[in-house]
Amino acid sequence: MSRLFKHGLSLKTQVYGLIILISVISFCVRVITDVDTTRNYLQTQMASHAQDTATSLGLSISPYLEDDSLMIAQTMATAIFDSGYYSQIKFTDVQNNIVFELQNPKRVESVPGWFISAVELSAPTMHSEINNGWMMAGTLDVTSHTGQSYLTLWQHTLRSLYSSFLLLAASLAIAFLILRAVFKPLKAVEDQATLVTRKRFTLNKEIPVARELRTVTQAINNMVINLQSTFDSLTKQTQALTEEVYIDSLTGLGNRKSFENHFNSVVNNITDDAPITALMLTLPSLNNINQVVSYQDGDQHVLDAAKILKQLADELPNSTIFRLNGGTFVLLAPYDVLFLNKARLDLIDNLSQKENSLHINGYANLAIVGVEQGASLGEVLSLLDTGCTIGEDTTFDKNDKESLFSVNQWRTLIKSIINAGEVSFSVQPVKQANKTDSQCYFEVFAHFIHEGEKVNNGHLFAMAEKLNLTEELDKKIIRSFVDVKEQYPNDVFALNISKASLYSTDFIQWLTLYSHTKPVIKTNLVFELHEIGLLYNVHVASLHIDAIKELGINVCIEHFGTSLTSFRYLQGLDIEYVKIDGSYIQDLVTNPQSQFYIQTVNNICHGFGIKVLACLIEKTETLEILEYLGCDGVQGNLILPPSKIIKSNENGVNKEFTFCADALKFCN
Repeated sequence: MSRLFKHGLSLKTQVYGLIILISVISFCVRVITDVDTTRNYLQTQMASHAQDTATSLGLSISPYLEDDSLMIAQTMATAIFDSGYYSQIKFTDVQNNIVFELQNPKRVESVPGWFISAVELSAPTMHSEINNGWMMAGTLDVTSHTGQSYLTLWQHTLRSLYSSFLLLAASLAIAFLILRAVFKPLKAVEDQATLVTRKRFTLNKEIPVARELRTVTQAINNMVINLQSTFDSLTKQTQALTEEVYIDSLTGLGNRKSFENHFNSVVNNITDDAPITALMLTLPSLNNINQVVSYQDGDQHVLDAAKILKQLADELPNSTIFRLNGGTFVLLAPYDVLFLNKARLDLIDNLSQKENSLHINGYANLAIVGVEQGASLGEVLSLLDTGCTIGEDTTFDKNDKESLFSVNQWRTLIKSIINAGEVSFSVQPVKQANKTDSQCYFEVFAHFIHEGEKVNNGHLFAMAEKLNLTEELDKKIIRSFVDVKEQYPNDVFALNISKASLYSTDFIQWLTLYSHTKPVIKTNLVFELHEIGLLYNVHVASLHIDAIKELGINVCIEHFGTSLTSFRYLQGLDIEYVKIDGSYIQDLVTNPQSQFYIQTVNNICHGFGIKVLACLIEKTETLEILEYLGCDGVQGNLILPPSKIIKSNENGVNKEFTFCADALKFCN
């Protein structure tokens, strides 16, 4: 019922309901009127028939009223009475003594009792005075029998009922065919409008015959064409800018400018819980291949190396690859040096298998450096260049390889966390732009605790993805966060969902069933999805996003712009927010290209009805520019740093949670 009130009755249902109601009322009125008319006619006919019989019979028996002839009069009356049309014939003399009386109490068995009770027919009694010569002999009373009239009325009612029903069915069938012809194009218009609200712009090729519907259809088609044209134009402009400024033309990877932006966006947010490690790969034999063979072979050498790095990045979630110049690549990964070194050793094995006689200086050199908070770009690149030149890492001891967890140890640790580990939470508000103390939502950061120690999320989720356990970790986060959500049902929270969960049908089914058990997650909840993961299979992602939206959960694409691909994939995604990657925010004050990029993102997304959020805001000047460019929400330490959610009454039945004082003011 609540769903009915929420979405309203369709016009088709209302029109069909109205027609059926009118038809049924007309049917009932026609039958009732017909039955009543026939009843009145039969009532009048019985009275007339009884009067005629009383008059004619009275004249017939008047000569036989003497005592010796009275039997003849009674016989004549019996002959008429036996016809069955009369319930009583009675003759009384002038002293009111009954001379003879004939009665027929029998009822018609073929007429239902309920019909007789519902339709009343009164038996009329008619009188005729009889004279014997010049003297008054008595009175003859004739009462009609209603049985035959009831039978006639019942049979007529059935005929009327059947004929009216056939007429009703025929009318409804004709009305259905006519309305179907009208509503079919109207349904197409409705479907087209629904698709537009879901950011899917399709043209309705079936133009209705009805003038009003034709006008509406053509208007929506024109709107879709205009939106599509605007979207294509803005997309081409943005793609051209991205390719020119941020993308390496040969490999399709981010270029040096993109690397600098990305580095600057993460270097100030490095902590022990969120480390960053840089891995550099150089191709020392590239110049030899260009000179001895051809530049085409040199380009192929670069592409082969890029392909190997991409395979490595696929195994390291949230890692990004850049090509700085001819044969130099850098990979930035959110893991510490110890964790990433295992991947580096595997990469060395893969690269060594590629060596041949053309690689006079080796196939590739590698270096790995842990990036410290606030480190300068030049310092990090200098360490990497030195490492590639001498072929060793001064920041990492190879003997530490033995200290790495084995796969089985990671599996045991992750399963232990899933089954019995604790999850703590912190939140950071995404404030509505140009508004005070009003947030779009609170982004939730989950922290896993095992045996009293916090586990590095980056390492945990990287290994969980390798072991196909990421989905279970997401379920663990959702189940743990429900307690907090129940304490703050009116506040909007955002949880990060992994790529594995997004593409898992089992996860969607679990979420659907769990939402019935815990309805609080159906309202005021947002799922944040990483753009790189979303682009893995946009079609499947779109279907699962639709399923998530059906539950009442909104969707945000975070790190928007990281992929450096066309925005065309946005068309068809039913999402609420996009959150621009921090790499476009750090140099916003001094870089007009980043400003143009963000403004274009706003124009495109607002055309789709998508709100644009900006994160990692550290400066007042940056905030002012973002608000001027039209961003809908802003997030960063300038607004409010992440605030831990504190649990109290841990030993009690009712657990209570609270934010720090600064975060609480956004709730009120």
